[in-house]
Amino acid sequence: MSTGPINKITEYGKSFQSTYREYPKQFWVLIFGTFIDRLGGALLFPFFTLYLTSKFGIGMTQVGFIFGMFAISSFFGSMIGGALTDRIGRKSMLLFGLVMSAVSSLLMGVVDVLALFFFVTLIVGILSEVGAPAQQAIVADLLPEQQRAEGYGIIRITANLAVAIGPVIGGFLATSSYMLLFVSDAVTSLITAVIVYIALKETRRAPVEGEAQESMTQTFKGYFVVAKDSAFVWFLGASALMVLVYMQMNTTLAV
Repeated sequence: MSTGPINKITEYGKSFQSTYREYPKQFWVLIFGTFIDRLGGALLFPFFTLYLTSKFGIGMTQVGFIFGMFAISSFFGSMIGGALTDRIGRKSMLLFGLVMSAVSSLLMGVVDVLALFFFVTLIVGILSEVGAPAQQAIVADLLPEQQRAEGYGIIRITANLAVAIGPVIGGFLATSSYMLLFVSDAVTSLITAVIVYIALKETRRAPVEGEAQESMTQTFKGYFVVAKDSAFVWFLGASALMVLVYMQMNTTLAV
């Protein structure tokens, strides 16, 4: 009898244990919370286009417009969240974002007027993404510079795992009711909020007495300074194209 598969499993187990020990426990708390939260989004969004077309009887052009509105408002939500993260703390912003994400999911599930849904999409896009920069900042706070690239990679792997599992669960729920998808997404966000509240510590560096704090205006001006880095802008453009293709899973592919 071949022991090859058993040896492979043993090797993977040892590799995981080694990786687990290399990172602080707070990092793994964040990873676990990320998986739970992303699982909720992954079980909802692959069926979001079907929900819109069946609920409101609209075509793909209007669906694309809704996704576009969501993306643009999410962009500004992330900018606002990034500016606030250094002021009120990573944990507070992450909790706020998770609670708002839960409220947003329920709100989108109960709105039955298309014109109102367009407006709600803008609000949801802003509120659901304000906590995202806090997650990135926590990783930077917890890990030394030489571990950050791998740490962000672990977050991406965790999100991909949730994306692989979520649609399977979402498919079963959608056969009963689309509203179950929105409720499930809200519940996973609230569960993550509880995990963050209980187990995750604030990682923001305490302000030094007498140190001048950057104003909100200065922070937003800083975003435009980054835009002057042509290499970074080209990288963002390439990333946007890849995300554009990836997001077809939640839009055109669903139909």
